[in-house]
Amino acid sequence: MKKFTFIAVLIFSSIFANAQDVIYKNDGTEIKVKIIELTTETVKYKSFEQLQGPIRNLLLSDVFMIIYEDGTKEVIKKNATTQAQTQTQPQTQSQPQQQQTPTIIMPKIEPVMNNSSLNYQDYCFRGQQDASRYYTGYSSAATWTGAATILGGAVIGLIPAIACSSSNPERSTLTFPDSELAQNPSYYSCYMQEAKRIKSRKVWTMFGIGVAVDVAIVALIVSSGQ
Repeated sequence: MKKFTFIAVLIFSSIFANAQDVIYKNDGTEIKVKIIELTTETVKYKSFEQLQGPIRNLLLSDVFMIIYEDGTKEVIKKNATTQAQTQTQPQTQSQPQQQQTPTIIMPKIEPVMNNSSLNYQDYCFRGQQDASRYYTGYSSAATWTGAATILGGAVIGLIPAIACSSSNPERSTLTFPDSELAQNPSYYSCYMQEAKRIKSRKVWTMFGIGVAVDVAIVALIVSSGQ
């Protein structure tokens, strides 16, 4: 009984060890972390490779999106602010006092890039972000893997897990917000790579859950028979 309990603990630990938050910065950098606190100005987190390490701070203005361990996505919105300054002129005895009109300084507005002005890095980053937002075609592969593992055991479940995680997603399962943008090779390649990574992670998560269920069932049967 202790042996089965130990195995179950190891499997559940391996599943939850893969649970991590992902921060996408404005420059396209991806950071795997464990978020501690999210304030109006900063993100407090620990590096996923150093969970026992120090708490780090990242300005919220440098963050594009956060994907939490449960798959929830949060896009950080940037609020532009308008500043006003009032200029005054020195008054002289010979010059009557005049009411000054405040000068409104508007925030600098960057031109919106159209598809033709994007470079390779822009296309690639856009493809990765769109895949994180819109790709959900992994559900059937993950479901079949989990079902095969629960019904047939870990050995049987390995077959669809390896096959599904190593293959690229089918074109029909991809969801593009802009069909014209999807024709760009750089955008499509990075979208596909990110979609495959998402699919692989979901498939192996379901495989791990299936193995854990099998072990729990065996442990329950053994304990009830004693």
